[in-house]
Amino acid sequence: MLKEKIAEFLERQFGVDRSEFLKLNLEFEERGKRRVYAFKKCRIEVPEYHYGLYFGTLEENGIRLSIEGSFIVGRIARKNVIELDDEKARKWMSGKDIEATVRGYVILKWKNFFLGCGKGNGKFVKNYVPKERRIQSA
Repeated sequence: MLKEKIAEFLERQFGVDRSEFLKLNLEFEERGKRRVYAFKKCRIEVPEYHYGLYFGTLEENGIRLSIEGSFIVGRIARKNVIELDDEKARKWMSGKDIEATVRGYVILKWKNFFLGCGKGNGKFVKNYVPKERRIQSA
């Protein structure tokens, strides 16, 4: 089941407690290139083309969260959350990689905002912010 697979990835990658995750009461659907959408069931009928919120992409060794997915998970993540200062946050949101000695998927946080998810290789964190969502660097 997709929800269990996601819960397993989140527990392993970010230290998310399964019971806290299940309390979010989200449903998940995989569409296209292993992209996962999150939504809450409701009684209102919505058109079939409505997939919910883009949550992240399933990778071979985990889930790479979208910016919105990092907002949802970041509040309950217990590990692999990197706090950025103003300069690094600006650099990240302009599409540049961040120097960090971490390995694996991490959530990037600036103040009270979660800026997305990247993958560390021990030297830097690879940036996945979509081009259309990047800011112009000063």
